[in-house]
Amino acid sequence: MQTKTRLIALMFALGALLVGTSSVFAQEPCADVQPESCVICHEGAGAAHQASYDELYQDGVIKVTDLTYEYVAPDTHIVTFRMTKDGKPIGAADVESIGIYYVPYTGTSFESAGRQTLKGTLSYDAGTGVSTSTITNSDAAYSSDLDSVDGLIAIYGRDETVGRLPARVYQNKYPFAAVLELGGGVDYVSAANNDGCEKCHTVPYLKHSYIYGQVDQDPTTDMYTCKVCHLDNGEGGHLEWQLLVDDPEKAVEWLHSDEDLSIFTPEQLELYAYKTSLMNDVHMSHAMEFPYPQSMANCVTCHEGKLDVILADDKFTVETCKSCHPVNGSEEHGTAELALATIVPHGLEGNCSNCHSSGRIAAPFSDIHPGYDTMIYAAEGLKYSDAVVVTIDAASVADNKITIQFSAAEVTDLAGIDVADIIPTVMVGMYGWDTKDFIVGPHERLVDDNGDGVIDRNDSRALEYEVGSEHPRATTVSAAGGAWEVVVDMSTWADLIADGSVKRVEIAVMPELEDVDGVVALDAPSRTFDLGTNDFDDDYFSPIVDLEGCHNCHEALATNYHSPDRGGSIVTCRMCHITKSRGSHLEMQSRSLDSYIHAIHSGQAFDIGDVNFADPVEALHYDHHIGFPYPTHGITNCESCHNPGTYNVPDQSKSLPGALSASDSIEGWDRNIGEVPLYITGPASRACGACHRAEMINADDANGLISLNQHMKQGGYLIEGGDDYTITLAEVIEYIMALFK
Repeated sequence: MQTKTRLIALMFALGALLVGTSSVFAQEPCADVQPESCVICHEGAGAAHQASYDELYQDGVIKVTDLTYEYVAPDTHIVTFRMTKDGKPIGAADVESIGIYYVPYTGTSFESAGRQTLKGTLSYDAGTGVSTSTITNSDAAYSSDLDSVDGLIAIYGRDETVGRLPARVYQNKYPFAAVLELGGGVDYVSAANNDGCEKCHTVPYLKHSYIYGQVDQDPTTDMYTCKVCHLDNGEGGHLEWQLLVDDPEKAVEWLHSDEDLSIFTPEQLELYAYKTSLMNDVHMSHAMEFPYPQSMANCVTCHEGKLDVILADDKFTVETCKSCHPVNGSEEHGTAELALATIVPHGLEGNCSNCHSSGRIAAPFSDIHPGYDTMIYAAEGLKYSDAVVVTIDAASVADNKITIQFSAAEVTDLAGIDVADIIPTVMVGMYGWDTKDFIVGPHERLVDDNGDGVIDRNDSRALEYEVGSEHPRATTVSAAGGAWEVVVDMSTWADLIADGSVKRVEIAVMPELEDVDGVVALDAPSRTFDLGTNDFDDDYFSPIVDLEGCHNCHEALATNYHSPDRGGSIVTCRMCHITKSRGSHLEMQSRSLDSYIHAIHSGQAFDIGDVNFADPVEALHYDHHIGFPYPTHGITNCESCHNPGTYNVPDQSKSLPGALSASDSIEGWDRNIGEVPLYITGPASRACGACHRAEMINADDANGLISLNQHMKQGGYLIEGGDDYTITLAEVIEYIMALFK
């Protein structure tokens, strides 16, 4: 075993770019390694997380029906309705929070003049089950019959709130809503779809987690309840949204001044003034404040089927442009490239559609913004990944060399696209033992290919090969007309294959294809190949993540954080995100996908060591990032990503031990969390612990982090990596996996 351990240790010289050859004699075998016992106490922890989330935001438990309005001259307004909870009548005063509002409709917009609250004295008749709100007010706004004017009455609220997240998100069990149209009715049709909101947020979609985007599952009511507050002529107050991308230093001053308008010049106030329309509030918050997980050019995400409405010539206005774009931008903070001052060759005065209209001298709005990300979509409703499909067709192995045949087909004819132009990268990952993880990751640098005694960036990736390039372990047999054949040599790891440590490999292809705008988003397929049977084993590993869950928020994987040829397969993602690699951008996490994704979605920030906390702008951006709640309004919503039942404590016989990065060195912040070393740990500590570590890191909770690490150690192993963590990790893997042979 000692000889094999040394071999694996040498092989573990991965992305750390080790200087010099690993000293395999530097450390004794780990004496503190004990298998994880997490499952004994936490067998159903994942299911319990999901169950706790499923108790929230329950649609239809509280129902509001029979909503009516009556005016009693000169100034009394009476709203009646019935409420039931789980089918049983309840009074309006018995729920935790209820709002009743009226907003007038001009025929084109919802405006502030005449808007008023109708929540007054609440009474309840148990005999009829009718709740009544009566309000008498001598103000002029209450002196007329509201039913004589087109408008809406909206009731919304919540019951049994169990917690609160930032951004006024109330985690409640029972939201409710109802709307009543007054006057001649309201013919408003939203340009956005409630279904679009539900892709990333709660189902049903709930603004602030309790204000319905759609009432009674009726699409004709989309955004009606929202319009009660998001008035088309209201004065917007979140100046920080535009300032964050236009003048971040001013944003800090604004927020630290308790939002004192006197800090602005009249010219600045005019520049940053905006109306509280739904378009402005949603666009600005998503484009400027939130870490929006896809391009804002993907209008189709929220406006599917309505692009002709939002891209009509009359919508091409300065207000529309300013809702997504910075005006001047900041060179220092990287927001100038898409600023209007940069991309508009003239001033922002006048009516855009005077020139930018069909048949006029300049391009219409729909030509400038097609309504979709052209990296992802070839045309409206057609993704490149559906039009061009790459398949792994055949493979065979002999003498530790695997021959792979794959091809590309244009399912839908696309102008300017030829599958023969694809530049594919082939990856072969070697599964360790019978786990789902790779003992040899294709993206690692493991071999001193140059013979200079150093494994560094000058050496080739282990088993990652761009077709047509020079590689010491791969060659191209043929490449023509969208079909390829390559041979990948795995002989360097022949001993692992011979003793059964590696029985299967994963074959993947990343297809790089460009159109006139650059690389487009194609799916990177993968298949499992059994070296013993010399055949594919497509049933070996079923991903625990539903890819559509990723697409709901990201539209296409990797387009805004990698290169677009990496999408379509979580397994392909895992071929780089292996357990052996520490989290290069995330402190105290593994690069393994289970740790990385959990930490990211828990709000942990990248590269905290690069943040100068003495700089108020950098500190503000960091605080904003860690303060954003997971968009489904609860991180325990495991099924927003996972397939049902696949989120409990991982089986350590099916997952390799891994490395957690050390803590970063922080500048300009007297941090409570001290220096934390690189640790070697097990699958449950890595995966389940990722969310909990992120929570402690974001809160700078040193006591909680120490306690968590101690708990992980007692229930398994948490071993310092030492001077050369690759040796320690190799020993731990060898020891743990030997228990399951």
